[in-house]
Amino acid sequence: MRRIGTAFGAASVVVGGLWAVYEYRSSEEGERTKYTLQMIEDWETKGYRVAYGELREAYASFLASLSETDRSTAASIIQGRANLLANFARRMGEDPKKRDQIREVVYFFNRLGLCEGSGVCSHETTAVFFDDTVRTFVEVFQPYIDTHFASLPGSRTTVSDLSRRLDADR
Repeated sequence: MRRIGTAFGAASVVVGGLWAVYEYRSSEEGERTKYTLQMIEDWETKGYRVAYGELREAYASFLASLSETDRSTAASIIQGRANLLANFARRMGEDPKKRDQIREVVYFFNRLGLCEGSGVCSHETTAVFFDDTVRTFVEVFQPYIDTHFASLPGSRTTVSDLSRRLDADR
């Protein structure tokens, strides 16, 4: 009988310990989600989303201004796409408003990447809200980022690193 009580007590301690670890992890993820939701609010209310939207519109207008042959070449040949994006990057670099918008979006994504990469922000929540946006931004603006990294906030790899981490979930 005494052994049953000891075994029951030991099992209770183990279950209690596992429950405490579970509760701690749940609380920790809740905090990460809270920080991520604050980043999402910043994206929505501090002009980053607007800047991104205007940059996306500039890219769509750029593509619409190309001939069908140029669009087709860019779609089918890797070097054609690279040349198209380099040309777009040059155009963006010539427009002070677009340079400022790129700077703002890079700044936001670098902050988000540092937050997510350090574990302060939730990876899962970041992926749900920003995966496609970050990936598209990096695909289109990487030539600009590579050319102008010295004038951009943070490291030129931070936004790219964030994109790679979010892509790893696919």
